[in-house]
Amino acid sequence: MGNLQNISHIYRGLLKNSRAFASFREIELDIVYSDLSKYISYDEFILDPMSGYGGGMVFLGGKGYKTTNIELNPPAYFWQLLINPQNTQSIIKIIKKLLNKKIELPKINETFSLTDNLFSDIAINHIKLLFSIIYEISNKNKILSISLLLPFVSRFANYVKSPTNITHFKQGGLCSYLGWEQDFHSYLEFLSNRLSKDYISYKQQEHKNILADIFQVKLSEKYRTFVTSPPYPNYRDYSKLFKIENYVLDNIILNNNTNFEMMIGSNNVSGKTFGTIQSEKANLFLTELLAKAEKLKVKNKKSCSDIKTYYHPYFAQYFYNIQEAYRKLDSMLTNNSIGYIVVNDNITRDIIVPVGASICDIFNSMGYESKDLDTSQISHYGNIGRSATRMNSKHTRHILKVWKQ
Repeated sequence: MGNLQNISHIYRGLLKNSRAFASFREIELDIVYSDLSKYISYDEFILDPMSGYGGGMVFLGGKGYKTTNIELNPPAYFWQLLINPQNTQSIIKIIKKLLNKKIELPKINETFSLTDNLFSDIAINHIKLLFSIIYEISNKNKILSISLLLPFVSRFANYVKSPTNITHFKQGGLCSYLGWEQDFHSYLEFLSNRLSKDYISYKQQEHKNILADIFQVKLSEKYRTFVTSPPYPNYRDYSKLFKIENYVLDNIILNNNTNFEMMIGSNNVSGKTFGTIQSEKANLFLTELLAKAEKLKVKNKKSCSDIKTYYHPYFAQYFYNIQEAYRKLDSMLTNNSIGYIVVNDNITRDIIVPVGASICDIFNSMGYESKDLDTSQISHYGNIGRSATRMNSKHTRHILKVWKQ
């Protein structure tokens, strides 16, 4: 019997719980909905400019609202297409055909591969064959075929999972192909059940999904309402986090290169610059961080150097980029707009990173009023099987409301 253990933990979470790393939690959206429902009519579209895996679309669609979702990360965008209720019936039909015993899946004669690369030549050829079968079954619907196959491709990857961190892996290693057909059937059955369950929960099926960078996207209309959860600064190497799926898109199925170094919150600082940061709270934090470095320069030269060469420029870039992203968002909104932002303050070098307060500063500078609808203390589950308990793992979650009269 196959299982989901051999595919990415992100997709296991999405299939089993409808959420993944850094996704909206239902309790957060419940708080947003309790306020939003006082102002917004069901015939309006709600904008999510950093929509991730589409958790807002599922929740708001379940409440009867239409959504427009912008996402830069291709795997997240294709997952959104997979769970968009407008595609559910078509996807389930494709799955039923794939599960039909008359459909012969491509064979892999070898039992395993060992390579320093992410995929062996055997795996690459197999993915191409599997995609071609799905493509034909789908009546040559390329987008739905990609959406359906992508969550499973890590089954054929040669990589070593980190024993301590759920968001990192090492490229290269052993990949066993034994039992992949059973795993594929299990994946399809899980997916069909997930989609069927979500489909019933939707009261509104009209949703738009856009693959684009918020800094470059052009929309044909302006929105009165937005709900989003932006990346927060947690030093993620997004180029590695989604490397398996994006390798398949870039080298096997599509020619679609994404520059993850420019994603907000990316841990890459080399060659990147930033401009004037207008948030007083962000600037105070950056000053405090440099002061911490000065205190450490005698006792701990390495920590001092780390702060000056990495942490300070990293956070400066984060606050500047989030500022510019929300300025671009403002240009997409009407003059009487209202928005809800779910975000976490984390801690670095025992200093609170004021993400929530700086976002309020940003919107206040653009003529918005702001309010903290809810705050709560959470611990970051960064490691497998246990919760981190150090001070730096403690986060404050904010649910912010911003509006223009």
